[in-house]
Amino acid sequence: MDFNLLVEKVNSLPSLPQAYHKCCHLLEQEVTDSAALAKVVSTDPGMTMAVLRLVNSAFYSLPRKIERLDHAISIIGQDKFRDLILTASVVEAMSRLAGGEINMEAFWRHSVLTGLLARRIGLYCYLPNSERLHIAGLLHDVGQLIYFNLLGTKALKICELVSKLGIEPHIAERKVLGFTSHQIGGALCRAWNLPDWLTETVENHHKPSNSERYEQEANVIGLANNIAGQHFPGITSLGSFNAMVKVQHEIEEVHTGLNLSSDEIEMATEEALEQLDSVLSSLIPELSSVS
Repeated sequence: MDFNLLVEKVNSLPSLPQAYHKCCHLLEQEVTDSAALAKVVSTDPGMTMAVLRLVNSAFYSLPRKIERLDHAISIIGQDKFRDLILTASVVEAMSRLAGGEINMEAFWRHSVLTGLLARRIGLYCYLPNSERLHIAGLLHDVGQLIYFNLLGTKALKICELVSKLGIEPHIAERKVLGFTSHQIGGALCRAWNLPDWLTETVENHHKPSNSERYEQEANVIGLANNIAGQHFPGITSLGSFNAMVKVQHEIEEVHTGLNLSSDEIEMATEEALEQLDSVLSSLIPELSSVS
C-alpha cells in the first residue's frame, strides 16, 4: 500500500477529545485559571475519571487520595496536569483504534511498561521534563495498532515473519508494507496535532540519529522499548524466537551512550515493574483483573 494513501486514512481516524484541545488552548494563555481547567475537563466524565485514577496511582504516589480535579492541579501543577490529560486522551483515542487480530492486553502491558521505563530512565539521565517521556512510551507502537486496524491481512503476515523467521519487526514491516509502524505513528501524531518533541520521538525511537532535535529522547524510548520487550513483548513479537543476546547488546550499547550504569538500568526497571499494575489498572481498568 502506498504510504500517502495510508496517511489519508490516518487523517480520518478518530481524533483526541475536545476537552484536551480546550485545555491546551487555556494553557497557552499568559495566565491560566486552574478552576477553568478543571471545569473544562469535568465536561468529559470519562477523562475526569481517567485523570483522577492516574493521579491516585503509583505513578504519583501521593500521600492521600485526590477526589477533585482542582485539588489535583494544585498539588501536581499545571504542566503535569497537561501531561495527565494528554495521557488520558491518548489512551482513550488509542483504545478506539483497536481492531482486527490485536492482543490488546499484550499491547497495553508493553506500551505502559515502556512509558514507565522511559520516565525512570529520563530521570536517571537528568533530562529536562523527563516525566513527559511516559507519553512517548505509551505512543511508541501506535503505528502497529493502525496497520492491524486497516491492513489486517498484512499485519498477520508481519507477525508471521517475526515469529517464524525471527525477523525484526521494523524489517518485517518494511518488507510487507514498504514502510514502518514508526512512520505511521509519526503521521498519526501530526494528525492529532501533538507537540513536535512527541511526534519526532515516536517517529525516530528505532533510529534516534534520524531525529533532528530530540535524539536523546528517542534514545530513551528505544532503550525503554527494548527492556520492556524482555518482560512483555509487543504485539508483533509474541511467540518470536528473536535472540535475546542481540536485544541485550542493543540495550548495553544505548545505555552506554546515555551514560547510564547497569545498576541504574536495573533500578529503573525494578521501579517501573513495581508501578506497572497500579498504572495499568488506572489507565485501562478492564485489564485490572488480568494477572
